[in-house]
Amino acid sequence: MVEIIRVVVTPFQQNCRIIADMEAGECVIVDPGGSPEAILSAVPDEVNCTGVWLTHSHVDHCGGVKGIAEKLSIKVYGHRSEDIFREKVREICSMYGISPDVEGMDICPEPDIYLEGGEEISVGGYVFNVLHVPGHSPGHLAFYNKDRGVVLAGDVLFAGSIGRTDLPGGNHKQLLASIEEKVFSLPDDTVVMSGHGADTTVGAEKRTNPFFL
Repeated sequence: MVEIIRVVVTPFQQNCRIIADMEAGECVIVDPGGSPEAILSAVPDEVNCTGVWLTHSHVDHCGGVKGIAEKLSIKVYGHRSEDIFREKVREICSMYGISPDVEGMDICPEPDIYLEGGEEISVGGYVFNVLHVPGHSPGHLAFYNKDRGVVLAGDVLFAGSIGRTDLPGGNHKQLLASIEEKVFSLPDDTVVMSGHGADTTVGAEKRTNPFFL
């Protein structure tokens, strides 16, 4: 049985997720934006963490990677093109008036394994398809598991909204195309786990999201 645990971290109210295969005793952490100790304390005792997966490397999604990766000596997976965001975490925190030391945020190490989209990665017995969905950021990824019927969508798609495209590397037209081609092609009952706010479904967003009406 796979369990997906949400931990909301930092003033950005970002949804970090822990994907745990309880039978295999293995988990990965998706988008640890900060507060590494709080995230690690939410990991079930029965499982060992084997990796960190990044949907993208904006400060609110990767700020806690260093603390977790160094403590557990685990591999980080992410897209190659987002190094400029990873190296400026502390600088960007100061721009938002956030103390990186208080929030457990630091410069994000480069991934040990680069993902481009099209790969399959797994936690325990559960396989996730890696989707490249640029637009919110150039190297944005999503992780889709058919068996559980869930896609971890980062900041691509929200309940009733889409990711912002006014940040460096953002592209509104590209984001809409990514959603329509990669996310809306998934089954309607697929649960969309977004980087902020409540979960939604593919079908609900196709029917009601104002950006696609």
